[in-house]
Amino acid sequence: MTTPTAPIPTVPSIEAGLTLLASSLVLATRTDGTEYRMLREDCPMHDDLQDIIRAAHEDELPNDWRFGMVYDLCHALLDYSQPLACAVTIDDYREWIGDITKLQVDTNTHALLTWLADNVSRCYFDEPEIWVGDADGSDIADLAQRRQREAITTMAHVILQGLDALLPA
Repeated sequence: MTTPTAPIPTVPSIEAGLTLLASSLVLATRTDGTEYRMLREDCPMHDDLQDIIRAAHEDELPNDWRFGMVYDLCHALLDYSQPLACAVTIDDYREWIGDITKLQVDTNTHALLTWLADNVSRCYFDEPEIWVGDADGSDIADLAQRRQREAITTMAHVILQGLDALLPA
């Protein structure tokens, strides 16, 4: 007697994975009226998408900003791939991350400082040699922006890596 095995779930392309992930993050409303993004319980490949979202949260789960940023990054990556007539590779998506994160980072000092205050572990750089660079430390908004960009960049790479793992071999 053999035990049937379920096929390993896959997505046909990174684009399809980004579309699935974005469409699975729905807008919900709390009793106090605040809106937030959440992963639909009934979405296809729920457990796989949940693993990607957890990895993108970097120990900040649950976090409204992170859920919203995953949603925004999926759409931004899809926007970059849409006008192209040729097939888009994982390397193409990775190449676009730098441009995309520049557009996703907050520019308002209050928003940046609120973001930092929301979780004090955000106040340090994971890779200061890359992100601090020529900053002299005299402009707190610049440092906060660099730190947020580092977080967004890491999230984008985690999303792509997670979706790449779901592609057929």
